[in-house]
Amino acid sequence: MNTRDLDVFLHIYETQNVSRGAKDVFLTPQAASKILHKLEAELKVTLFTRSYFGVVPTPQGDALYKRAHQLKWLLEEITGDCNLASESKYVLNIASTQGIKEYLGLDFLQHLRATMPNVQVSISESPDSIARERLKNNASELGILGGPVDLSIYRAEPFTRHRPCLVIPTSNPLALKSSIAYSDLNHVPLALVSREFASYHLLINSFLNNNVNVNIVAEATELDYCHRLAAEGNAVAVSFDFAAWNHQYSKTVIRPFEDQSLVWETYLVYKVGTTPTKAASDFCAIAKTWLDEYRQSLFAWPK
Repeated sequence: MNTRDLDVFLHIYETQNVSRGAKDVFLTPQAASKILHKLEAELKVTLFTRSYFGVVPTPQGDALYKRAHQLKWLLEEITGDCNLASESKYVLNIASTQGIKEYLGLDFLQHLRATMPNVQVSISESPDSIARERLKNNASELGILGGPVDLSIYRAEPFTRHRPCLVIPTSNPLALKSSIAYSDLNHVPLALVSREFASYHLLINSFLNNNVNVNIVAEATELDYCHRLAAEGNAVAVSFDFAAWNHQYSKTVIRPFEDQSLVWETYLVYKVGTTPTKAASDFCAIAKTWLDEYRQSLFAWPK
């Protein structure tokens, strides 16, 4: 079992269709089926039952899905740590919530390498629950977590602030509106991030507090999957400004919520009782300066 195998399993599980899952990871259905059979043989279980409409996870498939994300990220980190072990640089491990690499991208990393040449920064994106666990177990010395943050456990500095938005199929009547009220979403099929992310609970609590009859048809670890469901006309995707505008699909429109107070914030966090290393402190200062300089291009709502 390797990260590729797990990635194939995750996409098949989330689409409940071998052909669509294979397409997401740029494989033929035959190649994806071969990997699936390999996993089933290795684990000695049946992960899916086949039907005319696609595949249905078995209880064993559900059990693997609950652990597959964490296992995939751990394998990736082990590989990365082994590669870094041969270098003489200090390794700064950062546990991060979703989407950070959307705006701390290649340009930022190149700037970081030039500014901190003796430090290798490793940013691992995962659900907030896993990122918190990595901080708790000292696998990462710095975290970038979605709020709210438990200040009895962490010291937190505000980092980024984002506007939730909706990616709507052009065939949906909501696409004709300039902004979306909570009441517009009653019984509307919604696709959003997995409940393991802090942003999921922000959104759901906002919906429930405003008496929305929520109809969630898909949860995913990647917002882009939600956007694709919207492009296919199967759901309205609940997203965030940086992700929606960076990955626009034809046959969709992006609309803000009427509620301007609805925001998602991230924080730079350390465990209470720990002293940040110079590398961690330098990273925070450089990242905040970078975002201040490029904030308008990274997060501004297009006119």
